[in-house]
Amino acid sequence: MRLFLGIDIPPLTKEKIDQYLQPLRLTTKGWENPLDYHQTLLFIGEASPEELDTISNKLNEFNFHPFELTFNGFHFFSRRIMYLGFRPSVDLMLLKKKIDQDFSNWVKSETKPFIPHITVKRWQRYEYDKLESGIKQKHLDPTSMIVKGLSLFKSEKDSFNQKYHILKTKLFEN
Repeated sequence: MRLFLGIDIPPLTKEKIDQYLQPLRLTTKGWENPLDYHQTLLFIGEASPEELDTISNKLNEFNFHPFELTFNGFHFFSRRIMYLGFRPSVDLMLLKKKIDQDFSNWVKSETKPFIPHITVKRWQRYEYDKLESGIKQKHLDPTSMIVKGLSLFKSEKDSFNQKYHILKTKLFEN
């Protein structure tokens, strides 16, 4: 099974993002299911049942503190991926570093820098101009969320077109 560690986005925040994006949806192609919005912190990839047990046990032992993340608007990676970014966060970077240390067996060499984001649309290069114009004309109210835990996700599309499913969440302690 394909696994990753990340931050789940609260349901009301997912709904707010989806409502903001509704007027920009000129086609159905490439839009992420709002139920799938998340922040990936460590992509694990294919894992055996034994590895799942090991990761799950490590997650039980993992701890961090709750912290606030604030969105800073929509952006694009190479005109092909539209995403919602976060304001710089020391806590998020410390969390990423701790995950990389504690789950070091699954850290792969990264060629790209870590850019915190929630992917909302893929493969829209032909829609780029309209999407870019749309996000410039439509104001996104400042939105923050409290990160309360770290989740282990499984990637597997279901009959409801949701592809990321939480297997387990470790809530942070103050």
